[in-house]
Amino acid sequence: MDGQHPRLRGNNNVMNPYSSLSDDFYINMHLHTEMDLPNQRETVLHFFEQMQRRYPKLRHFYQRERGEFILEEDKEHGAYRWIAAEPRRMCSGIVNPNSLEEAMSQHCEVLDVVPHTMAISKLDCESIGLMYGFDYACRGNHNQILAAPRRVSPPRMKAGSRSSASG
Repeated sequence: MDGQHPRLRGNNNVMNPYSSLSDDFYINMHLHTEMDLPNQRETVLHFFEQMQRRYPKLRHFYQRERGEFILEEDKEHGAYRWIAAEPRRMCSGIVNPNSLEEAMSQHCEVLDVVPHTMAISKLDCESIGLMYGFDYACRGNHNQILAAPRRVSPPRMKAGSRSSASG
């Protein structure tokens, strides 16, 4: 396997064009379901084992308090993958991918495996979302930085003129 999903073969692997614009860049996919996903031990482990076979660096498996299961790579190197199963949502993400195709390939793999391992049918799919995210590291007061562009003075009205809202 060359690491690229069959539907994406033939595309040129171009370096991530966003690496120079932000500190971190990520592409996440969320598949929302109408019904709760299975949470039985064997079913959950089987799904994540299938994903681990495709991406052997996915080694850290854990469960959060609200019942989400997460399998992720080491975050120490700056670029990593993760996959999560929440009660009504299947998620896949990749932080700082080498290419857009690398992220799309992972999302396609999850979507190919999930119907067979987690028993999701077309009837159960509520929505699917793809999110491009950008993180910026900065020093200082984040609220002040975000508020700075909003400091625009309102237009001054001439004496004797009425605003359209008042009359």
